[in-house]
Amino acid sequence: MRDSIAEIIDKQALLHGLDTLAAADAIIAALPSMVKPLVWEKGVVDWARLKQGGRYVACSTTPHGSWSWWLDGDDESPEVCANEDAAKSRANDHHRAAIMAAFQEVKP
Repeated sequence: MRDSIAEIIDKQALLHGLDTLAAADAIIAALPSMVKPLVWEKGVVDWARLKQGGRYVACSTTPHGSWSWWLDGDDESPEVCANEDAAKSRANDHHRAAIMAAFQEVKP
């Protein structure tokens, strides 16, 4: 992660003449792309375990190919999608958003 942040700062320094606010904005904008994607395991239902506990689940819901995904224990997350890739993509979006929501602005 350090190398990725250093690369962002280097690019911003070249583009903005060492403008630290622009570099900070670029880092904040890049953070979502630095979240490690879920790693899915196959089974009767597919799941992706979280390091901090819990898991995302994805499974086929109809014979026509639709899939659902949800985060175990989260009553608001269940969603039906058109196919497996869409369900797992939406689960990854949810995962990334949850991680980004954990960041807060720190005021010195």
